[in-house]
Amino acid sequence: MKDKLAEAKSFEFIDFGLPEDLGGDDVLSVKKDAFWSYCGPLLSKPDDLPSNLHDWAGTALSGPLLPLVLPLLAFVNDFVAANGLTHYWLTIRATKATAEFDRPRWHTDDLFFSRNSDSAAREGKTKKRKLDLDLDLQTDWKLCATLLGPATMFIPPEHQAAARATSASTKQALSTDHPCTSIRCVGCAATADAVRTSLADKFAPLNPVQAAPGECSVFRIGSERGAVHSEPSMSKGDRIFVNVVPGKEDELTALVAKWGMSFPRSWWIAPGVVRGRE
Repeated sequence: MKDKLAEAKSFEFIDFGLPEDLGGDDVLSVKKDAFWSYCGPLLSKPDDLPSNLHDWAGTALSGPLLPLVLPLLAFVNDFVAANGLTHYWLTIRATKATAEFDRPRWHTDDLFFSRNSDSAAREGKTKKRKLDLDLDLQTDWKLCATLLGPATMFIPPEHQAAARATSASTKQALSTDHPCTSIRCVGCAATADAVRTSLADKFAPLNPVQAAPGECSVFRIGSERGAVHSEPSMSKGDRIFVNVVPGKEDELTALVAKWGMSFPRSWWIAPGVVRGRE
């Protein structure tokens, strides 16, 4: 099994061993938009799965989830462990057909566990040096896969560097000075929408690529080397998407602590349904 993302690449598609008879989109459907999340040690055995995953699946999906998710989890666990990590933030998101992403939202994912060195900053180190420190202290990659529906879209490898540069210059050109008055700032939202529209037009000729059924996407994050990607159009059917952010135990403990949660923790949310937790 391939267990490393090549240094020169921003993303790769790797087969995770989904049985052929489970790969069709007629296996199950989404009853309700909902997501389930887990932060903690690798879920190495079926018995390790939190019970509220089954509650979530029964609420959100029309059929059994485990035949699809267990082969992916086995691959993810091996891949993460081979990279010296033993914990992750795992999210499964079920989405009914929607036109929300008929216009792509091209972006790179942020570094999840930024840990700039205060001492380095006091010594007057450069911004690049602080970035290097960040990357020394955390993973700069993540994984995702689609169990139902279309896969995440990526700008082709040969255009990734140019796409990152275009994204940065477009954000700079369209940003406006304004006071952020709330967490959901109207000014920031307007800028994000303008950037989204502009990048959708600029990247339209580039013919994005997607993982095939049974393939997992492994890709870099961060503005410097991150893979430029977007949610796919979901107007033609439901989607079940799995997102995996590997991390160290202390990084993930700090993450859920920001939300007032203990560690390890699993939880789920569905509109109109009382949240599950464990």
